[in-house]
Amino acid sequence: MLKIGLTGIPGSGKTTVMKMFARLGAKVISTDEICHRLLCPGHNCYYQIVSAFGQACLRPDGNLNRVYLRQRLLTSLEDKKKLEAILHPAIYKAVITQLKEYEKEDPKGIVIIEVPLLFEAGWQELFDLILTVYAGEDICLARLKERGLTGEEAQGLISLQWPIEKKVKQSDFVIKNEASLEETEKQVRAIWDNLLAQLHR
Repeated sequence: MLKIGLTGIPGSGKTTVMKMFARLGAKVISTDEICHRLLCPGHNCYYQIVSAFGQACLRPDGNLNRVYLRQRLLTSLEDKKKLEAILHPAIYKAVITQLKEYEKEDPKGIVIIEVPLLFEAGWQELFDLILTVYAGEDICLARLKERGLTGEEAQGLISLQWPIEKKVKQSDFVIKNEASLEETEKQVRAIWDNLLAQLHR
């Protein structure tokens, strides 16, 4: 089984590219989706976060206030480290569990694992190959604003990660996602064909 780590900066289009690979037949894992589940009431991470940040991090309905937590993440290095210490080990464990399940289902398959903080978290050794989705910072900022973030929030999220150029230099593949979806899909298909060839050597 080939394990491909998929990364990029916020707004670069990682999820779009992951879905394109899924349509071609890849198994996929999204650490963002895993994180979303871990933040729901009932999960251990939820209770650890409430313990670490207090009742102020809760909405009236008992769910975590993600906007509040994002602000804490953006404004305090200490809070960022607190959140990562709670979430990263749990996310990693969930990824490993899912990979084992995929390995049983299809030992000859290809798995695309979307990990925004792949390099920052030091997860490189988990993957056979790394793919970065590239888009210039101006384009990423515009996309994040379209999702409802302020310019300051968008810039803050991008600044928490390695510069995209640094990620590109340490990647095996790069997909440029600045033009049309058709152009991005051509690049995805070319890499998919390359991965299939590697898999069947």
